[in-house]
Amino acid sequence: MIKKIFALLLLSFLVIGAASAADFKLNDGFEQVTEFFSANNETGMTICTWDYDDSVKEYYLQNDTDYIIVEGDNNTYNTTEHTSSEMGDVMNYMTSGNIGLSYGVLEIAEHNGNKYVIYAYMEKATPDDWKACYDELMKFNENNNIEPIADAI
Repeated sequence: MIKKIFALLLLSFLVIGAASAADFKLNDGFEQVTEFFSANNETGMTICTWDYDDSVKEYYLQNDTDYIIVEGDNNTYNTTEHTSSEMGDVMNYMTSGNIGLSYGVLEIAEHNGNKYVIYAYMEKATPDDWKACYDELMKFNENNNIEPIADAI
């Protein structure tokens, strides 16, 4: 997950007119971390906003070996990503009860005439965190008067 985020962040800096977290109203408890990321340090959740383009499609809208995306509720998509090694899984499970997975919910939405991917996720989480990510994404949508696009992927 970290590799994907850094690669996408690097690509995003090269895109002129890229989406910015500053273009959106942030949810309560979230602070802008970078141009594209806002985080809630209390919950450990991150919300990302990117222009919908080929680089985002390549990294976030396709299944691969360690990343799975499936249809979720209300035109959203649930994601999970394996983010560590087998030994890391053992250590994570022993210390925190999880196995080094990231869980999130993403959507494609239009805002001010532009198409964006909006992604709420938590690292080293549990399947129960999908609901928290979904709820936070729905709050984000309400704050910004947006709705996910149907059948976007």
